[in-house]
Amino acid sequence: MSVSAKSTLLLSGLSTFFTFGAGMAIFGPALPVYKRAFNLTTEGSGFLISTLWIGCLLGVVAVFLRGSSITPRMGLAPLALGFVVLALAPAWPVTLSGALIFGVGYGITAALFNPRVLLAYGATGASKLGMLNALFSFGAIVAPFAFTLVSGDPKSIYWALAALSGVTWLLAGKAGLTGVSAAHESRGFRLHLPILGFAIIAIGIEVSLSGLGPTALIRSGVTEATAAQLLSLFFVAALSARIALILTAHRFPDFSIFVFAMGTAALSALGAALISPAVFFPVMGLSAGLFFQGEYVTATRKMGADPRVSPTILAVGLLGSIVSPIGYARFMDGLGPQGFFWLVGVVAVATTLAAVLSYRSMMR
Repeated sequence: MSVSAKSTLLLSGLSTFFTFGAGMAIFGPALPVYKRAFNLTTEGSGFLISTLWIGCLLGVVAVFLRGSSITPRMGLAPLALGFVVLALAPAWPVTLSGALIFGVGYGITAALFNPRVLLAYGATGASKLGMLNALFSFGAIVAPFAFTLVSGDPKSIYWALAALSGVTWLLAGKAGLTGVSAAHESRGFRLHLPILGFAIIAIGIEVSLSGLGPTALIRSGVTEATAAQLLSLFFVAALSARIALILTAHRFPDFSIFVFAMGTAALSALGAALISPAVFFPVMGLSAGLFFQGEYVTATRKMGADPRVSPTILAVGLLGSIVSPIGYARFMDGLGPQGFFWLVGVVAVATTLAAVLSYRSMMR
């Protein structure tokens, strides 16, 4: 493995994570725009988020089946195409198609870069994983802010992200199959249902916060512009948490990071429901920034180094990404202006209690 190929893997991964972080984040403030443009209900518009994650699941499944032969460029191509379709979409079904294609590229690249960077960089792999997720958060901060600068029109942002995906496609060629584990280095595949269950819930909360959070904030009384700005602050908090992980991830037990993240989510959601969504919603970004690291590293430790482990962890988390937005969108309207935050709070409290009770077994 050459240093050049390893550096290319990391650099193209950083650019890719920035790109799909921005793409994922723009869906939240774009939902009210689509609701008006296509005369949709809250539940109907929530299908955009779920469609993205269905595509992401398809991409992860492709990596599960053929991961050892897939290069980053194979994921970057649908990533760019999805943004082009979203930018051109004249109708809601076409918009959903663009989200699906974007999701496929998202799933492939996430399932490739996470384990390959972790393996390629050895002892510093966890910190490099934190760098990838920090760039994801940075992209997610920039996109909602840019949304306010273009007067709430997501199409120009989609075009910019399509161009960036194309540039990254050119950059990623030398990465090839760098970071693919040799068959003899695998330690087997050990299914661990409890950590996968925690992954479903945590990633479902994270996705629902970013996707439905702006809608929930608007329902609580803030303007669309303010909701977009609060979403940027949410991702600033997530980025801060991920930067902290780059420096400190090796100092803390992996599952303790998950327990802290879920407990913080529970307290923040209840604060948003009882006190002020505008104050406590951005704080929930801290949890969003910690969820993936806590569950992914724990699951990797529990399930082994088999090439199927990473796509399995991601695929299971994506089930939460698909189902949770639909569930939260389905019930939030009937629970008052703060209904979304009550739902997240109840789920997070129950999950925190379960995580504390299972802590000892998770650390074995």
